[in-house]
Amino acid sequence: MNFRRIEWIFLLAFVVLDIFLGYMFVQTSSKSTKTTGDTATTVIREMRSDNISFKDPDTHEGTGYYIAGSNESGLKQSLSQLTEQSARVQSSGKLTSTLRATTTIDTSKPKSDLTTFMKQRTNVIHGSEYVYDADLSSNGDYVVVQKVADGEILTAAGQVHLFVNKEKQLTGYTQTYVANVKTLREKAVTISEKKALVALYQYNQVSSSSRIVWAKLGYSRLLKLKDSSVYVPTWIFAVRSKNSSNVSLHRINAFTGSSMKNSNSATTSSLDTTAGMVWNIVE
Repeated sequence: MNFRRIEWIFLLAFVVLDIFLGYMFVQTSSKSTKTTGDTATTVIREMRSDNISFKDPDTHEGTGYYIAGSNESGLKQSLSQLTEQSARVQSSGKLTSTLRATTTIDTSKPKSDLTTFMKQRTNVIHGSEYVYDADLSSNGDYVVVQKVADGEILTAAGQVHLFVNKEKQLTGYTQTYVANVKTLREKAVTISEKKALVALYQYNQVSSSSRIVWAKLGYSRLLKLKDSSVYVPTWIFAVRSKNSSNVSLHRINAFTGSSMKNSNSATTSSLDTTAGMVWNIVE
């Protein structure tokens, strides 16, 4: 029996079901919004009256794919290409490296130096497939995220964390990687940032007097099976609570508008000692 074939059948069946549920969600939403005035605009006004601060959200729709990738990173098989470092791959597929060579990073504008380091194949496996993300980075912990299809993976599954000490020396990094990425169907329309923001509020994911630090569209894991996972476009909002340094990431499925709060829940925290910011990231 071909278990891999059966797994792909399950993946495709799940995507079809998700598309159907998304269609029903859109139909239901369109009927419910045929009330007086623009419902989304009304909700945005309510958020302002609740002292929730945020930039005016984009009203344009985007596009994205359902994509699948292997749960096995494949990094262990490529360890031999790395030089001037001590690297090992954990059973989870995560690579941890301690550098022996000295690399200086301009922390006032780190993107250029980090990109140069990443693109050298003896430094990082598949390094050219990652891009710097300033929003996810903090003091001493610089994050680059994996590029896939027409976007980026914005969960712990496809990231490199590069660690820089107070002397601006790159000391090591951790890496995760999604291998064998494939699109499962043709490109589809995603909801706008404005609709996602309204959904975030309606799902009680943002409280009064909080601030939405930033919002972006990227890929998050929707379904995990034994060997493969499905990722979908997701609106991700960084929310800071009132009188707190905690910033939490909340996710809205950009196809269906549903909350992904409890999907594959695992919490990671990293501390920004300069800004006093603690990230609570729900994957």
